[in-house]
Amino acid sequence: MPRKYILLFLAILIPFVVAVIMQSQLGATAEEHSGLFERVVPVCYLPGREPPAADFELINQYGERVRLSDYWSRPVLITFTYSYCPDVCPLMNLVLNKTLPLVPNLFGAVFDVSLDPDRDTPERLLAYSRGNRYNWTFLTGDYATLEKVWRAYGVTRYVENRNGVPYIVHDVLYIVVQNGKILGLVRGLPAPETLADYLKKIVSRQC
Repeated sequence: MPRKYILLFLAILIPFVVAVIMQSQLGATAEEHSGLFERVVPVCYLPGREPPAADFELINQYGERVRLSDYWSRPVLITFTYSYCPDVCPLMNLVLNKTLPLVPNLFGAVFDVSLDPDRDTPERLLAYSRGNRYNWTFLTGDYATLEKVWRAYGVTRYVENRNGVPYIVHDVLYIVVQNGKILGLVRGLPAPETLADYLKKIVSRQC
């Protein structure tokens, strides 16, 4: 088997193995965190019954200010991760990387909002996105600003100290917003094909 295929196989396999190991070691905490082991819950709000979507302004990986409302004339996909995450975030990004080609031109923008303002600097996020070939926008900011965003979108986040290293427990969410409204969301970590199907139904208002 060519070396590049072996490396690709390992890149896909290893994160899943790590997640399974952590699930067995960490019990309920890992289960709560990873989303891989949670029941996947898609939510599509009926037209006219969508909750309001909070606007925000953050900094992208290029050091530029980005305002959500500048993009939401078209659907925008928002998720929440952090670059030092050892388990679920690589899985979330792997799924997202495989999902986006299945929904070409569905979104005007894809935003990944940081859960780790202390370490997720623009420089770090630029290296992280380029190194992993993630073709979407990573956003960060100060803690106070990000906390308002997490709260507005119902993100559960808390920090545990594990051998002196911050470990951030958080929800696994993919949220679709447009024109100041939350159209729907997917909680948990489905397969890329399943996530793509959910997102297309949310955007097309097939609730």
